[in-house]
Amino acid sequence: MSAHVIWFRRTARQLQVLETKFELDQLPQVKDWVKLRMGDTWRRMQSRGLDVNDPLVWWEQIRVHGVLALETSRGTPERVAVWLETLESRAYGTLEQVKREPYATLRPELGIQRHWVFWVPREPVAAAVWCDLFYSYIDQKGDYQMIPVPLTAPGSPPVE
Repeated sequence: MSAHVIWFRRTARQLQVLETKFELDQLPQVKDWVKLRMGDTWRRMQSRGLDVNDPLVWWEQIRVHGVLALETSRGTPERVAVWLETLESRAYGTLEQVKREPYATLRPELGIQRHWVFWVPREPVAAAVWCDLFYSYIDQKGDYQMIPVPLTAPGSPPVE
């Protein structure tokens, strides 16, 4: 797991929007899905010696670094799968990937309404920036979005 994923998960947990219990509860279904419907991925996991006892390894196979529990301004709860990329071209590539099968079918089966791909800087992002992004994008239409992440919130001084 990369540093930006660790930073993101820590911040989302502090903001109390990371659904770690959901991730653990849905893990058997994710494992079955990867083994049965993504056989090549399962074989690559085994040949690369990935730690199949690590739940996050399984979620990464379906392009999820975390699942967020957010609420729209109308009070509607929504689950959002999140993937992080540090390169813009890879962020767009991942966005196109999660729109297609088998990813597109699995998301609703797991009870996840949206999939966001964040194009993140290589440095840690302030919690206020994440919070602003979550709640500005949750009210926008669209099940899939690529979202560029600034280092600082608009109008705030740079992080030193």
